[in-house]
Amino acid sequence: MFHLQFDYHWHTTFHLLDLAANLIEDDYQGHPGYGHGSIHSLLVHLLQTDWAWRQALETGLQQPPLPAEGFPNLMAVKGGFLAEKAAWGRYLDGLAPEEVEAGITLTTRRGNPVEFPRWRILQHVVLHGMQHHSELARRLTEHGQSPGNIDFIFYPASAS
Repeated sequence: MFHLQFDYHWHTTFHLLDLAANLIEDDYQGHPGYGHGSIHSLLVHLLQTDWAWRQALETGLQQPPLPAEGFPNLMAVKGGFLAEKAAWGRYLDGLAPEEVEAGITLTTRRGNPVEFPRWRILQHVVLHGMQHHSELARRLTEHGQSPGNIDFIFYPASAS
């Protein structure tokens, strides 16, 4: 199930990245006055979050966020997502079904242990992505780049 949900996550992310490539720089970098800021900033936030949760799952430790300066433009952001897609694929491929159901203890940067069922973290990553995908879809539509229907139910599993 999580392979399918993450396939959808990556499919939608890359679809939105492709549409963002059609924008002029002012539309791509412009701050609407709410949320995470520009389309670029929102994409960087999504990438940082995908990376951070994977790192936490792999190491058990909350890591400092990826520096936004490492992703100065859309091409760098897309490269970051390509790397994350591959890394998440390896992570998911390595999980046994019983590990998905099992709890995992993560240590925050302050040294506090927090326990979650692993499946709940995986679901959070997908749902966090859906939230920001919808925000990106709205912003892109405002600039003439509507992604069309990005609902999960209409995602063709064969597209993965």
